[in-house]
Formats: sequence, structure tokens, C-alpha cells
Amino acid sequence: ARGVVPGANDNGTAVVTLLALARRFAAAPPQGVRVILLSTGSEESFSEGMKAFGERHFASLSRESTFFLCLESIGSPHLLVLRGEGFLKIRQYPRRALALMDGLAEELGIWLYPNLRLHNGTDGLEAAAAGYETAVLAGCTDLKQPANYHWSHDLAENVDFDTLADAVSLSEAAVRRLGERWL
Repeated sequence: ARGVVPGANDNGTAVVTLLALARRFAAAPPQGVRVILLSTGSEESFSEGMKAFGERHFASLSRESTFFLCLESIGSPHLLVLRGEGFLKIRQYPRRALALMDGLAEELGIWLYPNLRLHNGTDGLEAAAAGYETAVLAGCTDLKQPANYHWSHDLAENVDFDTLADAVSLSEAAVRRLGERWL
């Protein structure tokens, strides 16, 4: 009934974060960890991109030493770490993954919107359901919704760049801390 939305927040902000991380890691590679920066497409197509990645690669990725950090609409006013998500049943994210992200946010002085769960699914749901330690870094408004979600005004000028910068910093810190964990 309408045209495709621009998708600056959902999920251009995740792509910007991946590019920023690629630059930072090229300049100063993290120790003790192999990093795969992956953009799988949209969860709106029932996570087809993440499912395809999983079909090709989950069998070769150790569940003991693989961590998925998924990024979703992180240009909203508030940053958060999803506590759980799912369509019919909420799948809680692993406590260890949540503690890692919460602790790093506290160390960096980044406030996280507390205790949100999602009755939909991000790509993180696929990794978690496959048994991987997973965290989803996302964003929301005061109304607990992603900003401009699926609207024609999901434009770059409506992205909260301070939140986006915090997401980049927190993501980088998570990767580097995971490298320390597995050294």
C-alpha cells in the first residue's frame, strides 16, 4: 500500500556501527578473538539472512567460544540490551551475556533502558535458539518502541547520533572484553 521506508534507524544504524567497528579493528585489532562483522538483511523477512548464515555456518562455530552481538535500531533515543524476545514464547537471553553488556555499559557510563523484552524477533533470536551466547543491543523511545520504526520519516536526520556513538563504543568494548575472556 506504500513505498519502501528509508530505514536509517531500522537498520542503517547497525550498518554504520559495523563500518565504524571495522575501521577501529583495522587500526587496532582486538586480541584473542576472531571477529565477523555480518549484516544479514532484515528480520522482517522472518530473519531469512540470519537463517541462511546459520544453515551455512552454525555447524562450524563452537557454541562454547562463539558470541553473537546483534544490533537493532540503535539510533533511537535510548540504548538497551534486550532481556528476551520471541513471538509465541519469550526466550530469555543468557545471563552471562546480559551481565557482560550491562557491566561494560556501566564501566563506560552508558545508561541502558532497563528490562525490555520484545514480542517479535530480531536476528539474535536465531543465534540464541541455536544455543549460542547472544546479546541484542537495540534502541527505543520513551514509549519503548524503536524510533520511526517502519515509517517514511526513518531518515538520517532523525537518528540520535549520541545513542549511535554509545552503541559503537559499547560494541567495541564487548568485542575487546570477549577477546580477554578467551585469551
